[in-house]
Amino acid sequence: MQYQNPFKPTAGKMPPVLVGREKVTDDFLEGLANGEGAPGRLMRITGPRGSGKTVLLSELASIAEDEGWLVVNVSGSGDLLASLSRRLMRKSLFSEIVFKAQSPLVSIEARRGSANLDDFESILECATRGMTKRGKGLLVTIDEVQDASRDDIREIATAVQFMIRENQNIALVFAGITTGVLDILNGKSVTFLRRAKPEELDAIPLDEVRDSLRDTIANSGFQIEEEALALATDATQGYAYLIQLVGYHVWRTAWLRGRRGDGVIVVSVDDATRGVAAARDEFKSAVLETAITGLSKTAIDFILAMSETRDVVSTSKIASMLKRTTGYLSPYRRQLISRQVIEQTAPGYVTFSIPLMKEYLAEERASILSRYGE
Repeated sequence: MQYQNPFKPTAGKMPPVLVGREKVTDDFLEGLANGEGAPGRLMRITGPRGSGKTVLLSELASIAEDEGWLVVNVSGSGDLLASLSRRLMRKSLFSEIVFKAQSPLVSIEARRGSANLDDFESILECATRGMTKRGKGLLVTIDEVQDASRDDIREIATAVQFMIRENQNIALVFAGITTGVLDILNGKSVTFLRRAKPEELDAIPLDEVRDSLRDTIANSGFQIEEEALALATDATQGYAYLIQLVGYHVWRTAWLRGRRGDGVIVVSVDDATRGVAAARDEFKSAVLETAITGLSKTAIDFILAMSETRDVVSTSKIASMLKRTTGYLSPYRRQLISRQVIEQTAPGYVTFSIPLMKEYLAEERASILSRYGE
């Protein structure tokens, strides 16, 4: 029998099951069904790196496309407005629609390539009005929004708000790391975006993870022992990327062992143990090491001190350990928060925002300090 690994740990790759994210997809579906201005049509998705934001955006885009909507997906990096305009103009549906843009001073009938479609607001308005006439709509998704120009975000917010006020079918979903999104929302002239429905991607309940792992493995033609399933489930810590990574390596380990045998492959405790170890090694290099690369020495000292404390610690405690003032450490704390290495749990208190970071820093302390000549 030909088996295929069902787990997809590649960044942004759609997994077999969007475990634990049904509320977000339900909110979005409800928004599409409830018409212009429905809350689910303006949504912000936040969470740490690896929490499944990109995958979720892809799922919402697929839902909208299934409903006949025109969908444009862009990233916050680079020239956001130009990218959004180009992608809209390349859509085949765009060239098929004759648009009418009305204003108190002018009535314009424009087709693709017309001189009237020479700026972002005109392009977005024409696409939105054209799709609304068809009884459908336009969805714009923006990933990594924290990297976007604040001016671009303001212009997009203004254009989308105008379309909503005009009772046009438009939806905007943007995603990014929590602190980066909050920084944008606290900026000038983006009050409209603060109304976006918040969807924070927290850890997925382990009972849902367990059921998802079992079902996904069974659907691939394998079986898994209960003890092996428990071991794999606990190793994920409810973290979306780890679910895929642990599942991938546990499944692969069992396949490598049993591919030449007869009968159904059963994932054993040994398979799970080996697979979890391989997943942790890859997680360290792909996520944990990447997260701390390029940090200043003081920022490294900050998180190394955190690794020696309880899960939640005060900044004043870290300052005491490093023999520094809290004021001196403040910019380094902000740097770590903006990089989503740590997060604030309450004023003056922080914790690690990525699973296994504390253990990784404790294990690799000497190696990390050696990079700074210590």
